[in-house]
Amino acid sequence: MGKTDTTDEICEDTVDELTFEEALEELETIVEHLERGQLTLDDSIGTFEKGMKLALLCNRKIEDSEKKIELLIEKNGKLATEPFGEME
Repeated sequence: MGKTDTTDEICEDTVDELTFEEALEELETIVEHLERGQLTLDDSIGTFEKGMKLALLCNRKIEDSEKKIELLIEKNGKLATEPFGEME
Protein backbone atom coordinates (compact mmCIF):
# COMPACT_ATOMS: atom_id res chain seq x y z
CA MET A 1 0.00 0.00 0.00
CA GLY A 2 2.83 2.48 0.69
CA LYS A 3 4.05 2.21 -2.87
CA THR A 4 5.47 5.36 -4.44
CA ASP A 5 5.48 3.74 -7.86
CA THR A 6 4.17 5.78 -10.80
CA THR A 7 2.92 2.69 -12.63
CA ASP A 8 -0.38 2.96 -10.75
CA GLU A 9 -1.18 6.29 -12.41
CA ILE A 10 -2.00 4.79 -15.81
CA CYS A 11 -2.90 1.12 -16.22
CA GLU A 12 -0.49 -0.93 -18.35
CA ASP A 13 -3.39 -1.97 -20.61
CA THR A 14 -4.17 1.63 -21.54
CA VAL A 15 -0.64 2.71 -22.55
CA ASP A 16 -1.32 2.07 -26.25
CA GLU A 17 -4.45 4.23 -26.06
CA LEU A 18 -2.61 7.34 -24.87
CA THR A 19 -2.09 10.35 -27.10
CA PHE A 20 1.47 11.41 -27.78
CA GLU A 21 1.10 14.32 -25.35
CA GLU A 22 -0.31 12.10 -22.57
CA ALA A 23 2.44 9.52 -23.04
CA LEU A 24 5.15 12.20 -23.03
CA GLU A 25 3.74 13.79 -19.87
CA GLU A 26 3.64 10.41 -18.13
CA LEU A 27 7.18 9.69 -19.30
CA GLU A 28 8.39 12.99 -17.84
CA THR A 29 6.75 12.11 -14.52
CA ILE A 30 8.45 8.72 -14.53
CA VAL A 31 11.84 10.31 -15.20
CA GLU A 32 11.33 12.70 -12.27
CA HIS A 33 10.46 9.81 -9.94
CA LEU A 34 13.47 7.78 -11.04
CA GLU A 35 15.82 10.77 -10.71
CA ARG A 36 14.77 11.33 -7.10
CA GLY A 37 16.14 7.89 -6.23
CA GLN A 38 13.49 7.26 -3.57
CA LEU A 39 11.91 4.15 -5.12
CA THR A 40 12.74 0.63 -4.07
CA LEU A 41 14.71 -1.46 -6.54
CA ASP A 42 11.60 -3.40 -7.58
CA ASP A 43 9.58 -0.21 -7.99
CA SER A 44 12.42 1.38 -9.97
CA ILE A 45 12.58 -1.57 -12.35
CA GLY A 46 8.79 -1.58 -12.87
CA THR A 47 8.78 2.17 -13.37
CA PHE A 48 11.68 1.94 -15.82
CA GLU A 49 9.84 -0.77 -17.78
CA LYS A 50 6.78 1.43 -18.08
CA GLY A 51 8.97 4.34 -19.14
CA MET A 52 10.48 2.23 -21.91
CA LYS A 53 7.00 1.28 -23.14
CA LEU A 54 5.99 4.93 -23.16
CA ALA A 55 9.19 5.96 -24.97
CA LEU A 56 8.57 3.31 -27.64
CA LEU A 57 4.96 4.48 -27.97
CA CYS A 58 6.07 8.11 -28.41
CA ASN A 59 8.66 7.05 -30.99
CA ARG A 60 6.08 5.01 -32.91
CA LYS A 61 3.63 7.93 -32.92
CA ILE A 62 6.33 10.28 -34.22
CA GLU A 63 7.27 7.82 -36.97
CA ASP A 64 3.60 7.44 -37.95
CA SER A 65 3.23 11.22 -38.13
CA GLU A 66 6.36 11.51 -40.28
CA LYS A 67 4.95 8.93 -42.69
CA LYS A 68 1.69 10.89 -42.96
CA ILE A 69 3.63 14.08 -43.67
CA GLU A 70 5.65 12.32 -46.36
CA LEU A 71 2.43 11.22 -48.04
CA LEU A 72 0.91 14.70 -47.94
CA ILE A 73 3.74 16.62 -49.52
CA GLU A 74 2.59 18.20 -52.75
CA LYS A 75 5.09 18.24 -55.57
CA ASN A 76 4.33 19.57 -59.08
CA GLY A 77 0.58 19.55 -58.43
CA LYS A 78 0.55 15.89 -57.42
CA LEU A 79 0.88 14.26 -54.06
CA ALA A 80 4.27 12.65 -53.80
CA THR A 81 6.42 11.23 -51.07
CA GLU A 82 9.58 12.88 -49.92
CA PRO A 83 11.65 11.83 -46.91
CA PHE A 84 10.70 13.89 -43.86
CA GLY A 85 14.26 14.84 -42.91
CA GLU A 86 15.03 16.38 -46.30
CA MET A 87 12.30 19.02 -46.16
CA GLU A 88 13.44 22.64 -45.82
